[in-house]
Amino acid sequence: MTGREGEEKQPEGEEEPTAGEPEPAGAEKGPAAEASRPLGEGPEGGRDGEGDRGAAPVGGPSVWQVAGGPALETPSPLSRLVIPRMSRRTLMRIGFWTGLGVTIVGGAGVGLDLIYPRRIVGFGSEVSPGNVSDFPPGSKTHFLEGRFWLVHLTEEQGGPGILALWQKCPHLGCTVPWLDNFVFTDPRAGQTKQGWFRCPCHGSTYTDAGVRVYGPAPRSMDTMKVDIGDDGRIIVNTGDIADGGEDNASRAVKV
Repeated sequence: MTGREGEEKQPEGEEEPTAGEPEPAGAEKGPAAEASRPLGEGPEGGRDGEGDRGAAPVGGPSVWQVAGGPALETPSPLSRLVIPRMSRRTLMRIGFWTGLGVTIVGGAGVGLDLIYPRRIVGFGSEVSPGNVSDFPPGSKTHFLEGRFWLVHLTEEQGGPGILALWQKCPHLGCTVPWLDNFVFTDPRAGQTKQGWFRCPCHGSTYTDAGVRVYGPAPRSMDTMKVDIGDDGRIIVNTGDIADGGEDNASRAVKV
């Protein structure tokens, strides 16, 4: 054997590069070179994917490559934000119905304010309607505050005296008015006269003293306790109510 012993022969067709001679561009590297590359290092000497990080556009989806799998897309929170669009016609409809609702509610409030009786206070306690001289004989005066009729009975009506009649009908609780022009014949005595207490609900009819003469009411109008001071001041105790009866006129306080 000639030359150095143990040196392997160079395969035919392959030339060993001369020391110092640059390697041709684009030359394929052998498996040994690929195997000698550090784990996780890319062909260009950097870490795998290290140059692509942070390349996703701001506000748009980010795409990440999982090793050995498909690309995963992570949606941005801004991409899920949906801003509704409102047409001019829809805006006009909303304004119309809102204005109409406010008008209806306001009108209802004004109506309730007009019809609500604000001065109904004092029922259940003592009420002073005034002085005896304020109520002439034969007069009937309605007091909403105490919910009673103050009647100044004459001798012909069973007096003289002051009587307080509860406005509530003993039948179903309707408010009984005094009808000064109502003409009715008393079925008990057969006498016709003008002026009666008459219930508007079922027609129960009562005399000047609240005595029932006709209708479905079970009794005469109830009475309230009346006191008259030395100065003529009238006190009606609206919390002291007695069932009405045939003796209503006798309950009147003499004046």
